Amino acid sequence: MSAEWVSASSANPEPADSDSDPDPDEVTPTATEPGSPEPAVTEPSRASWPQPIGRPARPHWWSIQKPAPAGPISARRAYLEVFGVFVAFFAAGIVAGGETLARRYSSPSGSWAVFTPAAISELTMAGLAVAVTVLLSSRRGITPRKLGLRLPRNASGGVATGPAFRMGVWAIVVLAVGGVITSALAGNRHLVQPTVQDNSYLMYATAASVAAGVIEETVVLAFVVTTLRQAGRPLAEILAVAVLLRCSYHDYYGPGVIGIAVWAALFVWLFLRTGSVIPLVVVHFLWDVTIFWEQRWHWLNAVRVLGALLLVAVATFTWLAEVSKRKNPRPRPNRSGATYTAWPFTDEPNEPNEPNEPRQRGLPDELYR
Repeated sequence: MSAEWVSASSANPEPADSDSDPDPDEVTPTATEPGSPEPAVTEPSRASWPQPIGRPARPHWWSIQKPAPAGPISARRAYLEVFGVFVAFFAAGIVAGGETLARRYSSPSGSWAVFTPAAISELTMAGLAVAVTVLLSSRRGITPRKLGLRLPRNASGGVATGPAFRMGVWAIVVLAVGGVITSALAGNRHLVQPTVQDNSYLMYATAASVAAGVIEETVVLAFVVTTLRQAGRPLAEILAVAVLLRCSYHDYYGPGVIGIAVWAALFVWLFLRTGSVIPLVVVHFLWDVTIFWEQRWHWLNAVRVLGALLLVAVATFTWLAEVSKRKNPRPRPNRSGATYTAWPFTDEPNEPNEPNEPRQRGLPDELYR
């Protein structure tokens, strides 16, 4: 009998001040009626969120996770937290983007003495973003796992390596599509770059790429979506808010922000589908950092394109292999204890009173020479 996943509406609310995070693989036995011949059914506990992805756990490839099991909150509280955290981390970026769009933002310049503390500041902001979102969420019963700070799981409870990899490839493809749209619409609008891009600037650019991946995907995606879902807001509203917030600090692209909206919308769906933000953080970092690096080493652009094509090919191959494995499952292991499996010997148990040895069956000698 297949177990049904506990829905957010049927589960009892978790106390917001709970200090312990139950084991994710813990299960809760479901009691049966006295005298019922049916055995007790074991259902996944509330700690099993996010639900597994992939077949057979998910009915469709587009299926999304149920809301994280936690007590409901008001829309007012949800929006106060969402906009409060967003303004704290992105207000400066919105202003800088507007100045860049108006061509009033000066080109950055510096040396190791300037870029080293700037890089430390970027990494510190990334850590602070994680700490703030985790602490605020924990007050509402949302653990780091429910916030998406965990890799996707498969039906057996382990890490869904294949689906997580394909999730990252999906993100790369849509980033490329959005980048093409942005380039076509933005013209020559872009963030100004320093005249001399030495190693000190590349160090800072790498730290800034780490911060962009962590802060954007944690604050603008995981925190926004999880908080608004806990408030019971419609998915269309959540998608609109997440995309608009993402576009707001990319205002320096002008009309090219439409390309940002394209990949931002798919990022929301990928998070809703898997309940994990980790692959998106990794892809976002790699995408940004290679853009900075290729401005100094132009040959990286060709490597970037070839690498993306290779990843798409590998993702397609692994997906086809997984589909083929589902449609043509391997035979069950032999339960009879026999070590031979070729025809006419099969993996099925022997019939009662049927001899096990081939010589006792009177089979030709050639079969066991």
